[in-house]
Amino acid sequence: MGFVDDVIMGEPGSSKIDISALVIDLSEQVPDPQPIVRIWGNLIASRGNVSTVVGLAKSRKTFLTAAIASGFLSSSDFLGFDTPATGKVVYIDTEQSKAHVHKIARRILRSIGLPTNRNHDQLVVAALRELTPDQRREATGEIIRRYKPDLLILDGVADLCNDPNDLHESEALTCELMRWSSEYDNHILCVLHSNPGGDKARGHLGSALLRKSETVMLVKADGDTSVVSPQYCRNEPFTEFAFQINASGLPELCSIPVPQPKENVFAEIMEVGKVYAHSELVSLLVERINAKEGSAKVKISRAAKAGCIIKNQAGGYYLPISQIEVIQPELSDEPF
Repeated sequence: MGFVDDVIMGEPGSSKIDISALVIDLSEQVPDPQPIVRIWGNLIASRGNVSTVVGLAKSRKTFLTAAIASGFLSSSDFLGFDTPATGKVVYIDTEQSKAHVHKIARRILRSIGLPTNRNHDQLVVAALRELTPDQRREATGEIIRRYKPDLLILDGVADLCNDPNDLHESEALTCELMRWSSEYDNHILCVLHSNPGGDKARGHLGSALLRKSETVMLVKADGDTSVVSPQYCRNEPFTEFAFQINASGLPELCSIPVPQPKENVFAEIMEVGKVYAHSELVSLLVERINAKEGSAKVKISRAAKAGCIIKNQAGGYYLPISQIEVIQPELSDEPF
């Protein structure tokens, strides 16, 4: 008898897991997962799956997830988000005070024109800030069992871990989220901070969730604007978009900011008409902008490729004419 038969029969020494329900039966007609949330027709969340919103602090991740909740609860769409389904949203916040969580709940309702002075059967909002990580995880499980949401938003999923950098704890929580999404046939949308200065979700928990997510939305703040882009998608990626907060305190779509050209540091530190040896230019960068030697060499190489500086046949570097024209008027206060 083979290993699979041994497991199914439960013979001594075999695994206690019954794999008969786990083996795919190709004769079975399995429907596609039911869509939960779309954006402009693109599926981003379906039943039985987990997704993630990633961004730095103050990138307005909470405004985005509240907008997703509004789109799910609305009979039309909000900020481009809509749903072909009907059901209940549970919004769990792990970071903010009850007063601030009240504002989130009212913002969701204001966005779609529902009264904000009473509870609604289709929206349940909970604040878990005061609990320990273990208590938050237990409370989340109990909330799911009691309210059976179709869409669960976990704003601060890392707070369900004692240490989101612990590999085993992170994998255990991710497995629990996937189990909840399958057992209750819902979608779980998690919110995570990204690493400072980068776009990657923080910690082992972030890595685990990115691997398992149906959709990963990256939120970046650009002044008063937040830009949302599809970092990873198992379905057709949605089109990048941007939003701002209007005078009523609600998010509204806006244009994506045009990237501003970076300042040419070489035009600021190099003298017009002077040719610099490579080592001399490295030392100048180290001294003037506090760059490390390796970083200075990379900057020189990239600047030369971009045409910000010119390398002559002897290996020296100087400013191109375009840069001289830009800075020439600043050389003297005397009129021409």
